[in-house]
Amino acid sequence: MVDTTVEEALAAQMLPGGTLAALCEATAAAPEDLSDRELLKTVEAAVQLERWAGAVRTRLLGALVERHPPGSTAPVPDATGKTPVPVARWLPSQVAIATHLTEDQARGELGMAERLYRVLPETLAEWEAGRIGERAAEAIAESTQVLDDDAARAVQAAILPGASTITQTRLRARLRTAIHRADPDGAARRHQRAFDDREVTISRTDNGMGSLWLSGSAAQTEASWNSLDRLARSLGSEDPRTLAQRRCDLAHELLQGTVTITDLTSVMTAVSTVVNSRPAAGTATSAGTAPATEATTGTETTAATGTQAGTATNATTGAALDDGTTGMDAEVIATAVAEVLACKPDPNATIGRKPLIQVVVSLDTLLGGNRPGEITGHGPIPATTARALAAGGDWKRLVTDPATGQLLDYGRNTYRPPANLHDHVHGRDGTCRGPNCERRIRDLDHHQDWGKDGHTVDDNLFGLCQRHHKLKDVTGWHALVRPDGGLTWISPDGYQSTTYPKDYRVFTEDTVVTEGVADRRVINPDTELPTSARSTLDRPAGGAQPAIPEPRNGADDDPAPF
Repeated sequence: MVDTTVEEALAAQMLPGGTLAALCEATAAAPEDLSDRELLKTVEAAVQLERWAGAVRTRLLGALVERHPPGSTAPVPDATGKTPVPVARWLPSQVAIATHLTEDQARGELGMAERLYRVLPETLAEWEAGRIGERAAEAIAESTQVLDDDAARAVQAAILPGASTITQTRLRARLRTAIHRADPDGAARRHQRAFDDREVTISRTDNGMGSLWLSGSAAQTEASWNSLDRLARSLGSEDPRTLAQRRCDLAHELLQGTVTITDLTSVMTAVSTVVNSRPAAGTATSAGTAPATEATTGTETTAATGTQAGTATNATTGAALDDGTTGMDAEVIATAVAEVLACKPDPNATIGRKPLIQVVVSLDTLLGGNRPGEITGHGPIPATTARALAAGGDWKRLVTDPATGQLLDYGRNTYRPPANLHDHVHGRDGTCRGPNCERRIRDLDHHQDWGKDGHTVDDNLFGLCQRHHKLKDVTGWHALVRPDGGLTWISPDGYQSTTYPKDYRVFTEDTVVTEGVADRRVINPDTELPTSARSTLDRPAGGAQPAIPEPRNGADDDPAPF
């Protein structure tokens, strides 16, 4: 193995252990001599070694717990006396000293080790082989604790295939679905207990700030978020705040009952323009200004920047109007304010009256079955909740491919037809189609640029978050459409990741389906990428490769990079 490189070892699927560790140590001794690709391959191997070491630790702790099971008694090792004492009295303390953890942390490590070692050994084996990480193993062990051992093993069997190729977010979503399937009655009871514990809490933080945490059912939280988001977006690009700031300000104003029409400076400017364009029609009096004040504060129903209504009264009757308003009749001022307010959007019209959520539910669930439904963007919900939400919503027919579970038709006949193509692509993709991304879809991207004869059709559109919409156009990156609907991303160093449309078979089959995922092999784009594919993705030559900016609050305010 002297001449073997880390990359060759990984390509040969060498299991992590001493040999791979020695290769990593030798390669990492002089990182300045390594190319970017060699550095990344060594990092990849180091991650596998880290996983292997954590799994070995857990397996050995599991063996220790099996030797001294909970509730048993045994003499303290190497103690002078041989009188048996409860193991729980001394074992966690001994583990805490050996691992440099607190005793509570040691108890948690022992509990997790016992469950993986005794109930879920296949998960532990995948972890030790470096194919899944510690967080994934813990997610499987923790999530299935609500089930008996046989049901937990059934969920494990459904989840492990493909677990190494998906994100933590998607793994937890699959776990929730599988647990709903394995124990539908228990899932409904757990949901009701959790719903009974809903609350609002406050956290007081530094720098004069604080946080409010609002819990509720999945339907409540998704509908509230979408309503707040739609209202914030309705303010338009002229609002100087970021989208995140608008959402936050609006939430506080809605709770406090202080939502105002818009920024008062712009209101006063608009009123002044209207009033000063009209001839005076009488003499103003102190009483004559009252209707203007009432009109400004009494009909405030739309989004605002945060100025309270009391400020509006003083500001509107103050110096905002030009001197030409002297002698203006109160009725003219009130009419001017009414004209300004009439141009502002009504929040009820902006948000809509129905919950802004999409619930996917199978026909057998509607007819009384126990198969869980799903709130798009959130995850599975109990069948009873899905039926209740479906009863009050607009219905859309979803036609899916039984072989792949991919959405073929979003439905053209609805009570209030949406922008059909927009909804179809959102429903087909579910979340951002970027590599390892679970963000909400922000943009619909023309894979072949619209300006270069790209058609606005479903097979040329993909849902992306803003960051991955920008990444697609960076020099050296490629995004290729596969015949099976997959979108393969290829990095400048040849790493590839393939994403697929949402798999709807979860609503039509009795087992948790693992969607196809391309092998995570490394390819050379210059030699293995089809020439025709490269030519359709040509980037402007010359100049430095643009950097990808880190996401910031309100990044969604930026225009889409079409």
